[in-house]
Amino acid sequence: MGSNPQRKPRIVLVDDHPLVLAALGRMLRTYCDVVARVSSGCEAVEAVSTLRPDVLVADLMMPDIDGLEVCRRVKRLAPEIAVVIITASDDSAIRAAALRDGASAFVPKHLAAETLGPTIERVFAEILKLS
Repeated sequence: MGSNPQRKPRIVLVDDHPLVLAALGRMLRTYCDVVARVSSGCEAVEAVSTLRPDVLVADLMMPDIDGLEVCRRVKRLAPEIAVVIITASDDSAIRAAALRDGASAFVPKHLAAETLGPTIERVFAEILKLS
């Protein structure tokens, strides 16, 4: 983690839609250091394993393994990494499942422009407190 509280969080982004992935990367560049952009759940788990980011931002619905399974695998692999689930759905049952499976936060995509950056800052601050 490091002891510099001024550093930006290192994140991995995963979304199977290239335009969404690019937009998220542009939107988040002032908040964090995007160390990888990947388009599948399996690639996300591999990127986390290799790069050990502070935060994984994962889309819920992907063609190989969904964001909840990615979250479970990442938390088994590296419990210190925060997972933020983003999705087009704002379903309370899905939100509850994500949080139960170890996600630090859940952000509906329609609110991402306003809330994703501050959400990443919040979960990163929580990581720093624990380290």
